[in-house]
Amino acid sequence: MNILLIADPHIPVPPTQYGGTERIADLYARELNRLGHRISLMAGIGSRDYGGGLHVHRAPTMAYHSRARRKLQFQIQSLWAARNVDWIFNHGRFDYLETLLRTGIPIVHIAQNPLDGDQIKFMERRVRSNFLLCVVSNDQLKDAPTSLPTKTIHNFVDTRHFRFSNKGDGYLAFLGRLTDNKGVHTAIEVAKLTNRQLRIAGTISTEEGGEEYFYQRVKPEIDGDLIQYVGPVDDTQKQALLCGADALLFPTQWREPCAIVISESLACGTPVLAFDVASNGELIDNRVTGILCPTVGDATQMAEAVGRINQISRMDCRKAAETRFDVRSATRQLINSLPARIL
Repeated sequence: MNILLIADPHIPVPPTQYGGTERIADLYARELNRLGHRISLMAGIGSRDYGGGLHVHRAPTMAYHSRARRKLQFQIQSLWAARNVDWIFNHGRFDYLETLLRTGIPIVHIAQNPLDGDQIKFMERRVRSNFLLCVVSNDQLKDAPTSLPTKTIHNFVDTRHFRFSNKGDGYLAFLGRLTDNKGVHTAIEVAKLTNRQLRIAGTISTEEGGEEYFYQRVKPEIDGDLIQYVGPVDDTQKQALLCGADALLFPTQWREPCAIVISESLACGTPVLAFDVASNGELIDNRVTGILCPTVGDATQMAEAVGRINQISRMDCRKAAETRFDVRSATRQLINSLPARIL
C-alpha cells in the first residue's frame, strides 16, 4: 500500500531528543516499510525520507496571519502529497485535515493528546466516511465517548533495539520534561525520603512558567550527589540511564494519555513506580511490572513503594514490553483495524 504519514512540523521525524509523537510516527513508518508498504512523509525540516518521498512543511509563528497562511499552505501541499496514496496516517492536528477529509481518501487519525467532548464533536461534524480514530489509551475516551470508529493502541517501542538489564545499579531515575505536572519535585522528595540517589534526565520546559519552575523548585535541590541532573539525553544515553536504574519514578500528576517512557523503561527490565492516574493503570500491571500508588502527589506512598521494588521481576517487565508494547504488535493491530475500503 502507498501511505502518506503526516506529522506536525515543530520536531523532525525521527526526533533527536524530546518528541514522543514523532518517535511513534517514526516507529510506525519503519515497521510499515519493513512490511513492504511505501511511506511518504509530510513533516518538519530535518525529517527522514522513508523511500516514498519527503514533503517538508513549516511551523507558523504565534502571529494570526502566520498561522492562517501556514494552514492554507498545508491544504494545498497535503493534497499534492496525497494524490497517489491508498490511505493517510495522520499524527498531526486534526483541524488541518479539512481538505483531505473531503477527498474520500481513507484517513487514520492518531490522537496523542487528551480529548474532550468539544474536540470529539468537532471531529464528528467533519468526518463523512473511511475514517478511524486511533487513541493511545482507553482513558482518553472516558469522558468523551464518540460514535466514530475507534481503536486503542498503546504507545510502544521497538524492543529489538532496547537492551535488557537484569540488575540495576542502585539509583532511581526520572525521565521526562521538567514541569510541575510531570512531578519531578515529587521524585526529588521520594529520593530524600528513601536516601536513594536520583538521576534526573530531561529538558527544561520553554512553556510559560517552565523555567521558573526549574530554577525555583528543581535546581536548588540538585547537589550532584543524592540529586543529580544529567540534562537532556539521546536514545543511547536514555537506555543507559534506564538499564542502570532500580526503578523509574513516574510521578505525573495530570491525565497523560499514554507515556512512552513507561514502555521504554519496561523494555530495559526496569519497573515503574507511578500514581494510579489516567492511563497508568492500563500500562502498569500493579506489583508485576511496577507499583501504582493510590494518592496522586503523595511522595510518602511512592517512597514506601521503593522499598518493594525487589519483589518485582525485571524479566517480567521485559516480557510485558515485548508482548504488549512493541512496534510489531502495534502495527499488526493497526493494519487489522483499517477501514474495509483500504484492505
